[in-house]
Amino acid sequence: MATLPPGLPGLEPQDEADSSEFNADDVPVEVLVKHLLAAKQSLSSMTLVLRANDLATSAPQMHQESGTRDFKHIIRTLDTADDRLEKFIQVLRKTTVENVFRQPGEEPKCLLDFVDPKIVEQVRDALKQSIHELSAAKTSFDGDLLRFDTDLRTLTDAMAAAASLSNPTITAEGYPPDQRSIPNLLSALSEGSHLMAEHLSSLARHFDMCVTAVRTTEGGAALARRRAAEVTSDEDQVPVSISGELLHVVMRDAAEVDDVVADIHNVLQQMEMDHTSLHSLFSASRASHAATLTCFSLLEEIGARASSYVAAEAEFVQRWEDEKETIDENVTKMEELKKFYEGFLNAYGGLLLEVERRRAVEGKIDSIWRKVREQVDKLVEADRREREHFRLEVGDYVPADLWGVVDRPLGRWAVVPLEEDAREGDKLLEQHGEQGNEGRVEAAYEREIEPSTPTPRKVPLYGPGSAGERPF
Repeated sequence: MATLPPGLPGLEPQDEADSSEFNADDVPVEVLVKHLLAAKQSLSSMTLVLRANDLATSAPQMHQESGTRDFKHIIRTLDTADDRLEKFIQVLRKTTVENVFRQPGEEPKCLLDFVDPKIVEQVRDALKQSIHELSAAKTSFDGDLLRFDTDLRTLTDAMAAAASLSNPTITAEGYPPDQRSIPNLLSALSEGSHLMAEHLSSLARHFDMCVTAVRTTEGGAALARRRAAEVTSDEDQVPVSISGELLHVVMRDAAEVDDVVADIHNVLQQMEMDHTSLHSLFSASRASHAATLTCFSLLEEIGARASSYVAAEAEFVQRWEDEKETIDENVTKMEELKKFYEGFLNAYGGLLLEVERRRAVEGKIDSIWRKVREQVDKLVEADRREREHFRLEVGDYVPADLWGVVDRPLGRWAVVPLEEDAREGDKLLEQHGEQGNEGRVEAAYEREIEPSTPTPRKVPLYGPGSAGERPF
């Protein structure tokens, strides 16, 4: 018979010692009925098992719903945002700054040199820390779920053991047709004992009548004692005392003695089998009762730890919400950085287009000034020839005093780029603003007076020969 583990409610040490030495034949029927009722009442714990099964099913679902799926979704979102940001960072790293934007002698740079990489690293470090915190919370919660699952498995195993110790053939509909229940066995034993007692009483009465008949016969008493001693020695039967009053001998009862004895033997054999079945059911009932007490003890222990499991779930949800909010903020920062880098890259592309546009404008201006220079040179050359022709024709006739006024050189104009600050150019235009459009044009250039000699002198216009190419 199984015994309860130490420390569990149930038998005391003295009771355990007594139960280990009990004789199944000495167990009263009331004790069997008591254990039967206790085993039946223990089946009401099925609702607790169903509730535990609901907890075991809902807890992993809740964990997967609030943790695993959202965690994977957040990781994918972070990877996507980081990939987009890294893509623009690589573009900035590969984009070399044009020479026109660098000072002479300055080393080549890329667009990434103009941004602060620490901001990106700070955001990534914050995201790594948040992911680490989430992983730690998830690991802790997984440990709590594992312990909870272990408790449920232990309880399930204990319930399975309790069910296996009980009669496996008993179903919700009762006992099968080929198996007798405990009440039927108890009733059969009681009926068998009463039947055997009646048969024994009949045999005793018949024996008394036979004794009386023998005593009333001469020499019958000595023969009866001798035959009785032989039967006792041969069959090893318990001697039966001869008692009661002498009754008349009913010879017809002698023919029924063998049948009554055989009936007693049959009833005894059936009672032995019923007692064996009842003893098996009784042992299973006591073992099932002890196992059920063990299950209740486990339920009590699990119930004491249930509050810690609920608290662990609440803590995980709170940490999850906090870290998720932090991750969302950092993802927003990554998106803002991506937009800023994208705008910076687009602005640099626009800057290159603006440089080309300004170069095109300066090229057009240079082309216009070259055409003007060519026309001016033609006019100057024509004027020189006319002056030379005029001097040859009338030079010998015009006095020197009058020739000095006529021989004044022609004004020459040179177009050169202004190296001054734009603000200085604006001041120069403001100083000559009252001169009108012609004054502004004249003020924008330096006038150079030709020497008195009529020899033409070429002055370089705007271009590489003047003061170098004007930088952007």
